Amino acid sequence: MSFFAKLNDLHKDAENQTDVLPSAIRAQYRKIDLLPPFIQQYLVSRISLGYSKQTIQRYIYDYHYFFQYVERVSEDRSFLASEVSLKDFLQIEKGAIEHYISYLALEMENEPRTINRKVSALQSLFDYLVKKGETSINPVIGVERPKVGKREPVFLTVSEAQLLLKAIRDTSHLSRRQLRYAIRLIERDYAVIYLLLSSGLRISELANLKMKDVDEVEKAIKVRGKGNKERRIPLSVETVDVINHYLNSLPIKYRPSEGEDFLFVGYDFQVQQYSKGVTISALQKMIQRQLKRTKEQYQFLRHKNITAHKLRHSFATALVSNGVDVLTVQSLLGHESVATTQVYAHVQDHARQEAIQRLSIS
Repeated sequence: MSFFAKLNDLHKDAENQTDVLPSAIRAQYRKIDLLPPFIQQYLVSRISLGYSKQTIQRYIYDYHYFFQYVERVSEDRSFLASEVSLKDFLQIEKGAIEHYISYLALEMENEPRTINRKVSALQSLFDYLVKKGETSINPVIGVERPKVGKREPVFLTVSEAQLLLKAIRDTSHLSRRQLRYAIRLIERDYAVIYLLLSSGLRISELANLKMKDVDEVEKAIKVRGKGNKERRIPLSVETVDVINHYLNSLPIKYRPSEGEDFLFVGYDFQVQQYSKGVTISALQKMIQRQLKRTKEQYQFLRHKNITAHKLRHSFATALVSNGVDVLTVQSLLGHESVATTQVYAHVQDHARQEAIQRLSIS
């Protein structure tokens, strides 16, 4: 047998394994080991293709949700998702998917976007099984899905963003306990929110930024976004200054300096020392904490449900307001389709309406 034939056998052996999860993957993803082996195999294939950790974890949760639904409608308490065979799974027909959609919409009252995401997870799995030759039918294709209504994005105006940033550095309203936190992380918090507002990064992209991704000379950052796609985002002089101010505020011992060091650090109050890197969850909680504090000082936040993702909306809206074309905004945000970016066209519509109102011919 030639060496290349042996390579083919290695691939076949890997596909036939019942335990397909490397220990590193098993430790990295919650509940992945509770899924059937054929789904584990699919997820491992997506990981090898560069799918983000967040996408894989979302898939895992969505598959668990589907099997919880199966368990509920089957009324079989002995049902275990991990024991579902590929042969049984492939018996799913279009009608079963339609019933699942009805269940999500009517009983669980899921939003249309949530339903479509959960159904897409099943469709991508069946696409994989079709390509592998396990089946010739994808029962999800052709299923009518809930219509997602267009919603104008919630965002902060430039003046509101400035007030938010001002509030972060205002420690006059903090308790003694809050002040202990602020002293160590106030400049990091400021830099995180400033960067979200001035670059349009996703919170996951920001958490994964490393020192090597920041180019001070060219004033740009390199970002690896959804689908492992890389894009380059220019930075203003002010943004570079904010980043450097944050770095210089850290004790030298804990200051990121090597290329592989994460740009943003955390702080463990139990051991009272900085940690390398910070989780997405910790950043989201910090942003909500800062927004809650700002809401106590300024009225405008009481009527806006602002999140980390809405700061990204604020960036995009500010660009469109200043005349930046939608295609440029699309490339900066890392949207795969310009249709996703088109939601910000409402800003141009408002600007046109105001221009007409100001037009006086008589």
